[in-house]
Amino acid sequence: MTTRIGLPFLLLALITLSFQSCLKDSCQEVVTYYNQVPVYKSLAEMRQDISVEPARDLKNPGKLYFYNNYVFINEVREGIHVIDNTDPKNPQEVAFINIPGNVDMAVQGNILYADNYIDLLAIDITDPASPVQAGRAEQVFNALWYDDNQQKYCVYYDVVETTETVDCGSITRNGGGIFFNGGFLGMENIDVAAPSADASGSGVGGSMARFTLSNGHLYTVDDTNLRVFSLAAPLQPSLVNTVGMGWGIETIFPYEHYLFVGSTNGMYIYDNTNATAPGYVAQLAHANACDPVFVSGDYAYVTLRDGTFCEGFDNQLDLVNITNIYSPYVEKTFPMDHPHGLSIDNNTLFLCEGENGLKVFDVADPLKLDKNQLDYIKNIDAYDVISVPGQDHVLLLIGKDGFYQYDVTDPKNLKLLSKIEVK
Repeated sequence: MTTRIGLPFLLLALITLSFQSCLKDSCQEVVTYYNQVPVYKSLAEMRQDISVEPARDLKNPGKLYFYNNYVFINEVREGIHVIDNTDPKNPQEVAFINIPGNVDMAVQGNILYADNYIDLLAIDITDPASPVQAGRAEQVFNALWYDDNQQKYCVYYDVVETTETVDCGSITRNGGGIFFNGGFLGMENIDVAAPSADASGSGVGGSMARFTLSNGHLYTVDDTNLRVFSLAAPLQPSLVNTVGMGWGIETIFPYEHYLFVGSTNGMYIYDNTNATAPGYVAQLAHANACDPVFVSGDYAYVTLRDGTFCEGFDNQLDLVNITNIYSPYVEKTFPMDHPHGLSIDNNTLFLCEGENGLKVFDVADPLKLDKNQLDYIKNIDAYDVISVPGQDHVLLLIGKDGFYQYDVTDPKNLKLLSKIEVK
């Protein structure tokens, strides 16, 4: 049988082959990527006392914290928004604490502890609308490095979106990101305390936090270390121990007398019965991924998500059995869209899915949570959540597009109480 090929098809084929031949000689591609640009600061630029300003708009919200009917929201590397949340239906923005370099916070006994680049500040919030700086522990956190030529410290990487035309040979894709001319280009900026309310008057943070309080001590994690601060003199926190933990450390969650630490390659468990010297208990390794942890009963709930800084491909919720604390294991894995922070109130799990919204599950039987999804709010960008103690059935949620509060009396039908939008 003879097949006839029309002239237009032959011309198209010849043009295509000619174009491909040209591409072999000179291949270029337009790429958009997020470049990590080092930011340098002198000691004088970093070490500035706080200033208290009138309330300002949310622009780039980060961590979320609740204390004594007040909500504190980090404005990434700029400071902290103070919100009177006595009435969750009508939250009142009362002040902004200007703290250069601030990313994390925790509160105990009317003292707010916040990072100021390489220093730790103690801020008296007896009157949250008029905070007063009361103490400073100097150079307790590491800068990335010191540049002798500039006589400045590299304190973080700014993530800058860049679009340009490049040679194909200079691009290598890996883990959802791009390696360009030997440099790593991140696709997601992860800056990345948990429920810790106790008799000492601690507040409650989200599952993405790197600060938490337990046993009269403040515990902080950075990319490589767990640091322990004594709060025996609350206004003068004292660094009493530094525990090296390797690379990729992200979050910390206190539960009973244990600290659960999330990293990009696993979950670590430390016993802090001796508050100043947490002792290694166990590690659960997993594929590279960003890794917040929440613990309830016999299980640790670990969310894994992809993204360039996370260096992974997984988007899932791992249910980790911790009945034997010395031998944790993944009992079941549930696929998710792009999970971030999470919180549990009694038998209800609230799980943030980033730009995919917020999912709600019944975890009375944790092994069947995928069969018991109660609600799904899709029109929000959810980063982290806090189930508020003392304010029955109120859920706090922070995302790229704003601060939300929900009435969760009926977990099958969450009701929006209020929203403060990102401007």
